[in-house]
This record gives sequence, structure tokens and C-alpha cells, in this order.
Amino acid sequence: MFGYVKIYKPELKIKDYEAYKGVYCSLCKQIGKDYGQLARLTLNYDFTMLALTRLAFAERCCGFEDSRCSFNPMKKCLQCVNGGDELAFAAAAAMIMVYHKLCDDINDSSFFKALIKRIMRPFFSLKRNKAKKKFPQVDRIITAAMLEQSEVEKKSDAGIDASAHPSAFAMGKLLSYGFEGETASKLERFGYLAGRWVYLIDAFDDMYDDKKTSSYNVFNNIDKNEKEAEEYAEGVLNVTAAQLMREFDGLEPARFGDILENIVVDGMYNTVQTIKKERQNEKSV
Repeated sequence: MFGYVKIYKPELKIKDYEAYKGVYCSLCKQIGKDYGQLARLTLNYDFTMLALTRLAFAERCCGFEDSRCSFNPMKKCLQCVNGGDELAFAAAAAMIMVYHKLCDDINDSSFFKALIKRIMRPFFSLKRNKAKKKFPQVDRIITAAMLEQSEVEKKSDAGIDASAHPSAFAMGKLLSYGFEGETASKLERFGYLAGRWVYLIDAFDDMYDDKKTSSYNVFNNIDKNEKEAEEYAEGVLNVTAAQLMREFDGLEPARFGDILENIVVDGMYNTVQTIKKERQNEKSV
């Protein structure tokens, strides 16, 4: 359930693209600093979105300074200034979520198919515990959501709203945590819809693989043939994205507004189209 919330580079100004890369690189460095170099391999666009959104509404201005990539010192990059608290928050969320995702994959797979993940689990269990000590509230939010998600998916008649709710609720709480008043309320609603979209796009992407393995997928529970189910799923994603756009219009970010708009308006649509193209290419082979 990772890496779907992306920018659409062709529609992004160069300065905004550099700023987005700066947040991405800064989060990568924060993960390495807090949880070790191997943990940096878990970095993905979804947690960059979490960091970017929280930085966009933080009181202190998040500027940038020139830096170097830790993996490739010859490569220049930007690094956030005064963004440490929000980056540490997103890094902790990433470690906790990765651990729970590993556990979920292990439970859904045979022993040998999940052997590598079983080997990885003790390492990420340590990272999760470290993140939990730093941000216990983040662990409570994610752990509760994962437990609720597991219970929902045991029900064969669970609908789209019920299935997407735990992930949506968790993202809403993560985005709004620490903010107050109207800003918190708007961020929670925005986060809820973003989390709903992430859950649904993951289900959309995995529809056919899940059907082959008899794994739970909310779109495979619909009484429709494959083509109709795919069209229905795309429609649900488009409606969720449209609701997300409306919520974004009501937000007033202090910075990174053009980047967030690019993600919501162009990035999400492009992700859906990319999945459809890849699926068509697979069918034509």
C-alpha cells in the first residue's frame, strides 16, 4: 500500500520540483539518522506526502539549504531547514507502517513465500519500537487502524466505505495531529480522503493478483464481471479524487501549495492511468 501519491512532473514548475525533491531527500536523511541506513530503503512517496503536507502548515518556515545525497555524495540536493519535527514525525510513521505491512503480508502468504519478510520482521520490529517511544501517538493511530482493517477484511460483505475507513481515518489523524482549530479539522478531512484514495488505488492495482490468490480485495467483492468491476473501481477513485480536490480548495497552506495541488489534481489521475496502461500491456503480451 505504498508509493501511489506522486507528483506529475510535466505539470510542475522547476522550482517546485526542486522543493519536492528537497523534502523527499530530507525525509530520507531523517529516516537514516533516526533508524539507520538500511531503513532508508523503505522511503516512498506516500510518506513524502505526509511530510510535505505537515510542513506546508507548520508555523515555522521550512526553507532549504544546499546539501549532498548520502548515497551519492557527488549528487547535489536540497535539505530542509527548520523541518526536523515534521520530518521526524513522518519518519516514525513510515517505520511503524512498514512493520505492520510486513506482518500483514506474512499473515496473507505461505511460509516460504514470506520467508524473506519473516527474516526482515525482527529488524523492523526494533525500528517500530524505537519510533513508538518517540511518537507513541503515531503508533496508537496506525496500530488501531491496522487491527480494525484486519477485522473488516474478515467480513465477506464489507463494502467500500467500511473497507476504506480504517486507512482513511488513520491518515486523517496523522495529518491533523498537533494542529488546532479549523486548520486541524480541514486537515483531518483532507487526510481522510487522501487515505481513502490510497486504500482504493492499492485495491485497484491489485485486483487481478488478489483474485488469483483469493486474497481480500474490496473490488473483487462486487457482483460484476472483470471489466465492469474495473470501470466501477475507476469511477469510485475519480469521485474520491474529486472530493479531495474540493477539500484542498478550502485549505490555506503557508507553503508548497502548488506542489500539493499538482499531486491532487494531476498526480493522482496520472497514477490511475499508469496502472491501466500497465494492465493493458500485460494483457497484450
